[in-house]
Amino acid sequence: MEQWIIPLVTSLISVSGALVSVIYGRRSVRSERLDAADQLAVRFREPLLHAVFNLETRIYNVVELDFFARFLAPDSSEEDREYAVLNTLYVVGQFFCWCEILRSDSQFVDPRNDERNCEVMRTLEAVRDTFSDSISLNERCFRLFRGEQRALGEVMLAPVVDPHPGAPRWECMGYAAFLRALDDPQTGRWFRRLRTDIEVLAHDMPGNDARLRLIQNQLIDIVDILDPEARRVPVGLRKRVSPTPSAPDQHENRMARR
Repeated sequence: MEQWIIPLVTSLISVSGALVSVIYGRRSVRSERLDAADQLAVRFREPLLHAVFNLETRIYNVVELDFFARFLAPDSSEEDREYAVLNTLYVVGQFFCWCEILRSDSQFVDPRNDERNCEVMRTLEAVRDTFSDSISLNERCFRLFRGEQRALGEVMLAPVVDPHPGAPRWECMGYAAFLRALDDPQTGRWFRRLRTDIEVLAHDMPGNDARLRLIQNQLIDIVDILDPEARRVPVGLRKRVSPTPSAPDQHENRMARR
């Protein structure tokens, strides 16, 4: 009896070992694929977070710290006036540019977490809805319809030279390139409405900032999702604006950041 039990046990051990090897091999391959996918996703996630934070910060400075009133005042230098307008145009365009890149190149920002991906897409859509809202928000300042949003993103696109497989084929043009691009009438036309709105806000903030206040809070929602452990954006910089104007001295000054 022992003559066939020993070979049987040996065979079972061999089969078990083979099965374990196959299972761990598949897990290893899956883990490697997820790691590779996550490395690619970072190429979308990091610049998106940067664009969201830049826009959120600028809106905070505008509605809480009188950014436009201060830097577009009659006694402001030409350099300050130019930066206040043009850099604001840039951070708005940069945000929509990365929305466009995500739409065309990537279906995820976290390959390991479908719920997180859905939350990012949901909050991005919430921001786009607020920009285009012409029903619940009566004011016209910074109202950008969906087609205008897409156009702003498209004109900011810059092709990536020889991108890696699966990596973004596009990136957002830098600020210096953007300033050169504005000289082209076909690019500058999409920013005319925003230029006019900036002048309005510089002289008449009350009654024209509800849209921006709502958008700023929605952008903070995106920062919280993209950077839940605050490794990129410290908690202290995630200030949410109030739904109505507050006294300037109730907020720490973040003007120097942008």
